[in-house]
Amino acid sequence: MSDLFEILNKLDELKYGWIDIYGETHLYSMKDFRRIYKTMSIETVLEKKLGICMEQVYLTHLLLDEKKIPNKMFCTRIYEGEDFNDLDADEHMHCFVLFYRDNKVYQLEHPNWERIGIYEFDNEESAINSINEYYINMSGGHARPVTEFYEVEPNLTFKEFNVYINSLDRQKRVGK
Repeated sequence: MSDLFEILNKLDELKYGWIDIYGETHLYSMKDFRRIYKTMSIETVLEKKLGICMEQVYLTHLLLDEKKIPNKMFCTRIYEGEDFNDLDADEHMHCFVLFYRDNKVYQLEHPNWERIGIYEFDNEESAINSINEYYINMSGGHARPVTEFYEVEPNLTFKEFNVYINSLDRQKRVGK
């Protein structure tokens, strides 16, 4: 497990935050996120030492890949169609990564600063259901699809990232 603690230590160098389209840094705040957010490249994440769940999960995925640890990235969110345009609405999305070792499934959580750590599950289904249930409860009981995704392209708006996730919904899993 020392390889995993190396990854967590690398992630601990990051703060939860993002750089807006004007170059301003936002730490632990989602104010105006829908209006001025763009995904950052991994190089920018490492240089600026910050990222939100999308970038942190993608970095985690790449670090796990470097160590040849099988893993998958997922997104849980309150579903928003491509025509959703309420730029003042709260953002209800969280990305997470699962990795697979010794016939177990683990979540390596870092972007949710209230749950930083490594969590063990018996299988992928129980991991996804448990994590999704946590976010269903946080969002007041709203059903949340969970979708596996494969990359985080730089310079996407929140809406563009959501459209990308929606395009993958053939693998969608809906919670309560």
